[in-house]
Amino acid sequence: MARIITHVVIAEIEATKIASLEMKAPIGVDVELETGELTKLVSITPLSEPVLRRTILPGKLINEGFLKVKLMVEGNDLEHTLYLPIFSVTEIEGIQPGDHVLEFSELEHSSVSGLPDVVPLGQSNYQVKLFVRVLLKLQITVTREEIVSLPEEEPKEPEAYQKGQGRERKTASSSKRPKNRFGSEATWNRYWAYMHR
Repeated sequence: MARIITHVVIAEIEATKIASLEMKAPIGVDVELETGELTKLVSITPLSEPVLRRTILPGKLINEGFLKVKLMVEGNDLEHTLYLPIFSVTEIEGIQPGDHVLEFSELEHSSVSGLPDVVPLGQSNYQVKLFVRVLLKLQITVTREEIVSLPEEEPKEPEAYQKGQGRERKTASSSKRPKNRFGSEATWNRYWAYMHR
């Protein structure tokens, strides 16, 4: 019996991972103390797919890595390139060390918010911290190498026999007499008797 090594799907799940970074706000970006809104529009754009390292424990997948993004401030031509750290633990039933993992990600949500920093004693002004966050949705597929036995093929019948099946056999008795040119069967019999006197 033939055997092959193939990948068997152990689990297929959807998971959420967060990439986040805390940083000092660029010059000119402040936060409204009453509403918590930033005084300027700050946006981010991912520049590449997330870079993820994987550690597999029984029943768990650990991801560590980063997401490269571009941060832009309204009214400021200066762009900032940031690397947002990623750390997540995903519980997956049946996963074991040595399994293979495929992860496909897409951006689900991104946000930039501000928070007043601690004001040093004796100073009236304050600094602003920015929190940059990206929500990633991942499709995770876990596979495992296993040896699978192939079913045995049934022996094929000879080609000549297969071609002969279903074909009607012709015998002398089954062959039809061609239609005679003398008309009816009775006319034919009289002609045949006359010729053989």
